[in-house]
Amino acid sequence: MIKKLLICTLTQLMIVVSVFGQKKTDFFVGEWKSYLSDNSTFEYLKLDKDGTGIKAIGKTINGKDTILSNHHSFLQITSWKLKKNELTLETKHELMYEPIFTYKLESKNSKSITILGDHFKLGIYPSFLNKDLFRSSVTFTNTKYIEGTYGLNTDTCLFELRIIDFKQLDSTFQIASYKGFDDLIPHLIGCTQEYKFINKYYDPPYELMLPADFNSWSFGCGDDNFYISLKNRNDSITESSIVIYYDFVDKNKNHYFSQIDNGKEIKNMVLYENKELYLFKNWQKKISGKIFYDNHMFVAFYTHDKSKEEVLKKCIASFRYKN
Repeated sequence: MIKKLLICTLTQLMIVVSVFGQKKTDFFVGEWKSYLSDNSTFEYLKLDKDGTGIKAIGKTINGKDTILSNHHSFLQITSWKLKKNELTLETKHELMYEPIFTYKLESKNSKSITILGDHFKLGIYPSFLNKDLFRSSVTFTNTKYIEGTYGLNTDTCLFELRIIDFKQLDSTFQIASYKGFDDLIPHLIGCTQEYKFINKYYDPPYELMLPADFNSWSFGCGDDNFYISLKNRNDSITESSIVIYYDFVDKNKNHYFSQIDNGKEIKNMVLYENKELYLFKNWQKKISGKIFYDNHMFVAFYTHDKSKEEVLKKCIASFRYKN
């Protein structure tokens, strides 16, 4: 009788422990999101009951969520487990090093969790050299409890539009006129979804002078930035160019001046046509200069040819809004 009672008691205890453990992990089962400042990009965590899942970055575009499954941030979780205040993920990935995917559980409530660990970002490919950039705390909200409106809408990609008109001024200069947009961001999202941008950016029409032989333009994107590069496509010697750089959150500008303040960059500023022109050598050892304008923009020139410097200075100083 005592033996049967003992067996029954042990069985009940095992059931209680099992149920308690199950409830503890069941809280984490489901889909979790953490929207970034652009209200469109989100960090994504999916933990399935069978111990598998996904950790990735997603976008809410045109009212639809897309997980960036071809991006380096996409991780297939083969196993996850919770032990005390740590969440450990075992993953499949193609990275050249093995990140640490053990996350410290910093807080937890009925709707969200905050975990400290490696969270990859758009625009930066992870490697052993920059691995420390990704360590941060992220608060994930269970998707069942997310409220509010998120996401951005796309529009025609800039490259498919005629955004710049060129008019010859004389044998030395031409005028480049940029059409502008009430909101530039939908046209950037229409080109790429691999970067994070601000919600809205009014981009009024502007113009500037260019050297008469400049005959091509291209553009590029990064997290919270965009640039238009103008040059002569046949010039492989001086590699001269003028770049109109949109620095949406002033990250480049703030970094540049902090480098000067910290003595890592020489401040070489001159007044040129009543504008502050900062002269420097870029990483390619090109003679360079930039002028900071309103609306989170600067215009810069780059060249290997000292004789072209004066013309290029005049060009970037000629930048003006048309309205």
